[in-house]
Amino acid sequence: MKFLFLLVLTVLPAHAVMLSAGSYVPYFNQAQTSNSGSQQTFAINPYFGIGTQLPITGLTYFMPEFGYAYYPNIASKLRKDTIFLHYNFAYVITDKFIARYGLTNHWYRLLGEGGNLSLNNGNSRLTFPAPDKTVTSHFTTLNVGAEYFFSAKKYSLRFDFEIMNPKQLDDRGYNYLLTVNIY
Repeated sequence: MKFLFLLVLTVLPAHAVMLSAGSYVPYFNQAQTSNSGSQQTFAINPYFGIGTQLPITGLTYFMPEFGYAYYPNIASKLRKDTIFLHYNFAYVITDKFIARYGLTNHWYRLLGEGGNLSLNNGNSRLTFPAPDKTVTSHFTTLNVGAEYFFSAKKYSLRFDFEIMNPKQLDDRGYNYLLTVNIY
């Protein structure tokens, strides 16, 4: 991961830099958000990214990006975040619209401060031990998406749809990323 991050930082000064800000929604339509059973379709989990675009052939670009998202609505004594390395390609469809596809490596981290947490258990509250160290899990997603450019191609709106475990129907999960980008 460090090598790829350094590679992105090395390549950025020589090419156009892209800055991204938006929201990352993990486990789209799978994570339960209320006692009535409604599922998460949108969340405000701030995302920030920095990337570049490297021409490959006439209408195709490689668009690596380093990103970071954090989750503001979690229990006290815990912090949650995700670090991203996007390996996306873009195909120019029109002067204002590109299709995006590729892979993303995710490092999902829980950063614990130790102690105990009192959490809602449906009808009551129970006390659980809080982690006292950082725990990291890693996964890769298959991505498809689109990007729409506004005036002068300096600003765009991007939607990335991420598929976890694309080969396994029972364990498949979905995330999405919605960003505003500045080139």
